Amino acid sequence: VKSRPPNNRTPPPAEAADCGINHKRQIEILAPQAILTLGGPAAKYLLDTTTGVTRLRGNWHTYHDADPPLPVLPTFRPAYLLRSYTPENRRTVWGDLQKVMERLGLPSK
Repeated sequence: VKSRPPNNRTPPPAEAADCGINHKRQIEILAPQAILTLGGPAAKYLLDTTTGVTRLRGNWHTYHDADPPLPVLPTFRPAYLLRSYTPENRRTVWGDLQKVMERLGLPSK
């Protein structure tokens, strides 16, 4: 979902799927070279998995509903970082962002 549900709750899979139709169409129109998902619900929906973001993040996965399939890199959502703003978490997410920039051929420094 593009907005946080009331009381900052995690959207259930059905709620994410309701928004997913629009997201899939937008991905089709934009034709990105890669996707960086922010948080578990986005990663789980696009990757069609129940695996948590902590296990998914930092590794490239594939979004198969695009033609051609797209690389997806999950990372933590911004709200998590604001709550747990530690040097380790900042390094972790910065490393994820650098992987995307490298994949896109952009300078990461």
